[in-house]
Amino acid sequence: MYEEYFKLSDAPFRLNPDPRFFYGSRSHNKAMAYLHYGLKQAEGFIVITGPVGAGKSMVIGHLLDQLNSSNVVAANLLTSNVEPTELLSQILSAFRIEAEGEGRTGEIEAFEDYLFDQLNRSRRVLLIIDEAQNLPFKTLEELRMLSNLDYEGTPLFQVFLVGQPEFRAIIESSEMEQLRQRVIASYHLESLSEEETRDYILHRLSVAGWQEDPVFSDGAFTAIFEETTGLPRRINTLANRLMLYCSLEKKHEITPEIVETVCAELREEKLEARKHAAAMPPVSKVESEDTTKVEVKTAPKEDIKATEPEPKTPIETQTTETPAKPELPASSASVFDRLRAKKESSPQSEDRHEATLTDVASAIAAASGDAVDAVVPTAEAEAIKAAGDHDTPQWRKALVSSIDETREELKAANTNIMKLTRSVVTIDERRKDRRRKIVESLTRAEELLSALNETRN
Repeated sequence: MYEEYFKLSDAPFRLNPDPRFFYGSRSHNKAMAYLHYGLKQAEGFIVITGPVGAGKSMVIGHLLDQLNSSNVVAANLLTSNVEPTELLSQILSAFRIEAEGEGRTGEIEAFEDYLFDQLNRSRRVLLIIDEAQNLPFKTLEELRMLSNLDYEGTPLFQVFLVGQPEFRAIIESSEMEQLRQRVIASYHLESLSEEETRDYILHRLSVAGWQEDPVFSDGAFTAIFEETTGLPRRINTLANRLMLYCSLEKKHEITPEIVETVCAELREEKLEARKHAAAMPPVSKVESEDTTKVEVKTAPKEDIKATEPEPKTPIETQTTETPAKPELPASSASVFDRLRAKKESSPQSEDRHEATLTDVASAIAAASGDAVDAVVPTAEAEAIKAAGDHDTPQWRKALVSSIDETREELKAANTNIMKLTRSVVTIDERRKDRRRKIVESLTRAEELLSALNETRN
């Protein structure tokens, strides 16, 4: 409504995340650094937390906008309150996979086939779960088991968990020890500072074609920050109403007085909404359950109760310590065994390189507002710091600051990943050794049986 009055090309403060309006604050740049670091590692879990309205969805949207669809296949699981028995079907739905077989076994086979098909196409599979604090413990365990899927040491599946601050306490609980070991990076988003609040508003206005109409006074930015505490969603809501107020009142300057007037209107509206909600009759339990069913798209409650849980399949009990089994006939072999046999008949080796700090810096640079052709070297970073505010673009200073602040943390994370990789290699060697011993034992048994048969004859 006010866009036409102020001659804007777009709505600058829409609530739905739009990657075009991404603003790289200090905290948001660090979150992007961790996400790109996680993508370089191509395994395990990345955890991003933050208060309601801090911009978690915007960060994820900006990341997805940066991804090359020919290298990464990503999907969002929109329903987070998922029971473990429903998780796999929800994941299949998120990636638009249709299971040909019946029940859980058919779902597992369809998911494995999809993962290996993407591997053959040199694509990685990434699942993003928002509102992760709503996931039950057993569902998180099921996710951890699925994340163990690999093929000859190559991870097939990666998960980003995005949630509110209470998810940090869930991850730190003693029950989450195994999942916590699979988390390769974690970051908590913080609110914007007063200066960043000002830059955030001006950035979004400039993207929408703002021509300094209306003008924001310095006092107005301070008043907005104090009212919103620097949370981007609150800033968007308030700024939207400020722009609407000015268009209706034919004003072309936003002052602290106007901010206070609009804030008073918003408080009054919230109060009226609470009074109206209190006067409404309570929703019955049956109605609440039916609404949940429609949104989650799960089976009817009666069907869930009537269905007995199916026996666990190998994917539920798979760990890196599981001894290797003798080779099975082709008719009963799983998709893992069939593909391993195919690879052994026509071996193709591909070196896997761990992400270095240079890779991470490159990723951060690619995620910045303006594309850069190379990583900012340490010497150049020092030169940028010495140059001061006049000669250095704002995004580049923010980028260098983010790299400086995350360097030590990423070094520690990279060291942990290297240790984990060496541990996996050792386990794989032990597994191959056990397989060799099993084959030798079977061969000796066959020789003894043959000798025994000859003696009887």
